[in-house]
Amino acid sequence: MTKKKTSTTSDAKKSRKHVKKPEGEVVEKKPEGEVVEDVGTRPADPAATGPVDEAATSFHDGDVIAAGQDGGEDAAVALEAEVTFVLDADAQLPDLSAVFDQGEVREQALRAVYLDTADLLLLRNQVTLRRREGGTDDGWHLKLPADADRLEVRTGLGSGAGRWAVPETHLQALAEHLGADWESVPEAERGLMPVAVLSTQRTAVDLLDASGAVVATLCDDRVEASPSGRAWRELEVELMPGAAPELLDLTVMHLAAQGVEPAGSPSKLGRALEKSLKRQAKGKGPKKKDPAGTLVMAYVAEQAAVIRAREAGVAADAPEAVHKSRVAIRRLRSTLRTFGALFDGEQAEALRKELGWYARRLGDPRDAEVVSARILADLDTVPRADYDGPVKTRAAEELGRRHAQAHAQLVKAQASPRYARLMDTLTEFVAAPPLVGEHGRKGKKVLPQMVADAVALTAETAQQARDAETAQERLTLLHETRKRAKAVRYAFEATAPAFGETAAARAADWEQVTEALGAVQDLEVVLPALRHVRDAAVAAGESSYTYGWLAGRLGQVQAEAEAQALPALEAALRHAEVKPKDLLDD
Repeated sequence: MTKKKTSTTSDAKKSRKHVKKPEGEVVEKKPEGEVVEDVGTRPADPAATGPVDEAATSFHDGDVIAAGQDGGEDAAVALEAEVTFVLDADAQLPDLSAVFDQGEVREQALRAVYLDTADLLLLRNQVTLRRREGGTDDGWHLKLPADADRLEVRTGLGSGAGRWAVPETHLQALAEHLGADWESVPEAERGLMPVAVLSTQRTAVDLLDASGAVVATLCDDRVEASPSGRAWRELEVELMPGAAPELLDLTVMHLAAQGVEPAGSPSKLGRALEKSLKRQAKGKGPKKKDPAGTLVMAYVAEQAAVIRAREAGVAADAPEAVHKSRVAIRRLRSTLRTFGALFDGEQAEALRKELGWYARRLGDPRDAEVVSARILADLDTVPRADYDGPVKTRAAEELGRRHAQAHAQLVKAQASPRYARLMDTLTEFVAAPPLVGEHGRKGKKVLPQMVADAVALTAETAQQARDAETAQERLTLLHETRKRAKAVRYAFEATAPAFGETAAARAADWEQVTEALGAVQDLEVVLPALRHVRDAAVAAGESSYTYGWLAGRLGQVQAEAEAQALPALEAALRHAEVKPKDLLDD
């Protein structure tokens, strides 16, 4: 780290009070509020994002947001007054000696991971949430528009397991600022996951007043964005708390005289995601010529966001929360396997293993929930003549107890360091995916063959089920067929946004297959649970007759379900009998 001081003449010092226009050049002073505005965070086309009530936030400079009952660090709220400028990559650093003396110079390497919803709700509302490492203010930063400036909510980074959990203070401030816009978003779509990583090489220069006090900081930033691959250079001048706002006016005027203008582009994040924002504003999705890794990671990030969004619901046993989280994990694990050639095998398999652990914790209460609903509904169909004893009461008590015990274990797992580490690993995987192989090639050149391979595996297992010699062997192979059919379904789902209607239609075909085969598998879970209830009834001196009657009936239902599942499977396989390049295309 070096410290530099630049001497200035008395005339230059006087010019801090009165800026002289260069001879023959008119420097127009911007209207009040326009210069001080954080130009670097405003979209180039405000109409693309809609109006924002910048005064809507109830937070103010100097506020402290308490961490709440769950602990954590209180958040500080600070007003941020800065302006961003465009600068060519090879341009000399402009001279501000007529406005400031120069203080210490620091070289910094910054890595900022920006989080948002899948549809970029925060960015569209001129809000940014990032976790930044490096520099003098590393931590969690939530930036909210407020009049002409921005309010920044800050907490430290934290360490150890759970470091990627968004601080509760930031979620509170975000929800309060966005208000109805946030409340209108379904819970399942509120998951905040990485949408961009910005790596910045920064030269930070302290800017001093005549007394030697630091009144501002000049940041010369060279930025690289991932996954967009964009790179640029920009300058930021940020005032220190208490500094005179007019200093930004003077800065803008002096830089304009040197040909350096305020940026008309969005914030760093907006610039990194400019193309995505434009396509989204036009109602367009990804393209099949986009990199294969990018297309697959969009699906991975979507499922990861669902898991994050459903965390509170899972803990509270909210309707569908456990089920949707379990399905998202299935999609994730399947995607990492089907498109495994695009990922570092060791990292992808390690993540799949830990996701499998959490899936099992989710599976126990979910299976108990499904079993309870199925048995209680089926008991309503038992003829009165075959109904012997307090059957439904016994079933509700036994199955309810199993569900409560399983859910308690799930909540315990959620509170464990292992779960926190899993969420950290998942978030980091999304932020910096370990892509390898042909991930950079066009999706249409790489992905169809991978989907075709998944279809071929399913067809192979289905044939083994047809050739099975015993009923039990056939049921086991049908279960394996179902798991592989799900992999095919999820592969079509992952590619459908870019490949269009054909992929979406085939995803729907395979959904029918998995649902039909699922009806067979569900009964494999229901029947043992029914026997458990029967045994409990017998132990209590109650009749087992009704349970036996229902078990026989469910055995017939299972055979019928198997007969209905096979034609759906055959139809889906016939539709897939095309060349790989034609499998996904319209």
